[in-house]
Amino acid sequence: MPYSVLFLFIIYMDPSLVFGLFQDPEDKSGKKVKEISDFSDHPYVFMGMFTRIIFRGDVLNDQVIRFFTEINKDLDKVNLEQLNKSLIFNRAYSYLSQLNLEDSFHIDTLLEKADDNFLQACTLALDHFLELEEYKKCSFIKNIIEFIEFSQNKLPL
Repeated sequence: MPYSVLFLFIIYMDPSLVFGLFQDPEDKSGKKVKEISDFSDHPYVFMGMFTRIIFRGDVLNDQVIRFFTEINKDLDKVNLEQLNKSLIFNRAYSYLSQLNLEDSFHIDTLLEKADDNFLQACTLALDHFLELEEYKKCSFIKNIIEFIEFSQNKLPL
């Protein structure tokens, strides 16, 4: 019985009516689908993704270790955890590295949206990359931290 209802719904569904639900009532052009703005290149997205990946890394790490230990009981958990931690921090850094400290829009967004969570995530990433001796990444992260702290008058001139 439920399949016949689903079948009738698929047959009688008109896509133009579905997209018409989202049309602006003021729009008389007849254009059904509006342009969607892409915010994936916004510096606030870079900052947010960086922070989110750093703070959710432990949860993700636990899930990956649980998944692989169910498949193989003899798996070396220590090496897997180190590998996964490295992948998490490198992925987070890939978002942070898209910030351009030469671009005024990026600078304004960085100064306006940087909070304690972002600075804490930067510090965690800095410690991780110092441990791995990836000094180029450390330098970039340290520049961001110092720039924010200097701009918020937390560092001496």
